Amino acid sequence: MTKTPFKPRLPDRQTTASLLGTRDLASLEADYGADRKFIWSIARAMQILQAFRLRDGALGNGDLSESTGIAKATVTRLTHTLTELGYLKRNRSRKYYPSPALLTLGYTVMGKLRVRQLLQSGMQDLANAANASVALAWPEEDTMIYVAANAAATADGVLLDVGRRIGMANTSAGRAYLACLSDAELDAKFARWEVIYGAAWPELHDRILKSIEDVRTKGFCIVDSEWRSNVRAVATPIYDSDHRTFMSLNCGGPTFLLNDARLEEEFGPRLLHLSARLGWRPPW
Repeated sequence: MTKTPFKPRLPDRQTTASLLGTRDLASLEADYGADRKFIWSIARAMQILQAFRLRDGALGNGDLSESTGIAKATVTRLTHTLTELGYLKRNRSRKYYPSPALLTLGYTVMGKLRVRQLLQSGMQDLANAANASVALAWPEEDTMIYVAANAAATADGVLLDVGRRIGMANTSAGRAYLACLSDAELDAKFARWEVIYGAAWPELHDRILKSIEDVRTKGFCIVDSEWRSNVRAVATPIYDSDHRTFMSLNCGGPTFLLNDARLEEEFGPRLLHLSARLGWRPPW
């Protein structure tokens, strides 16, 4: 039986920002409007940088104003400043795109994640064995961000890049992380997602609970054709003791290549073994 891929309902800018792991202007004003220490120019500059997505290409000031909710005059000053600092570039159409100079900021973050170095060889070995991709994901709002990614040389179809965001609710990486949260933390996310996902939420909620139960009983969960209709993946939690942060480690690939039996019997346990090497102890 062919599974119908899940498609979330995205009613407004605030919802979209939440699923992208960012904060929209209205939510920032609600939380920090009375905070005299909060520097709005920095917040708005970060929103400009976060507005660029892989599929969007270069963006003009009007595009950025529409996507962020920031006044166009303010956007114009911000893009000028970011361009002068080297973080944005302009093309022939005078639209903006992120400069490679931004990578220097990310490199600082990556260098502080010791867990990446500890997992690299094991991740590559697993990617080669599965002929697939293996990635380490960090939680951010309602998303997971890949902070390390390895792929087999012959991997077909799913190539994951560092910095890529994926959904938390509909991926194995996200659900492995959710299994580490307290009931109160889960309730807060579920209350927000009930609004975000609308009529699709009851079935999605049941699938999430099943995945959480799988993680808490056998150490990993499998998500089939929800993030993408042709992708199947397995994930387990990882604990980064340096940052006191729960993360997740996943192995995924095309459904024609990775069947449920291999994920259940071979690659799920191998992910769990990698996690255990880091001294993982479940919080539940």
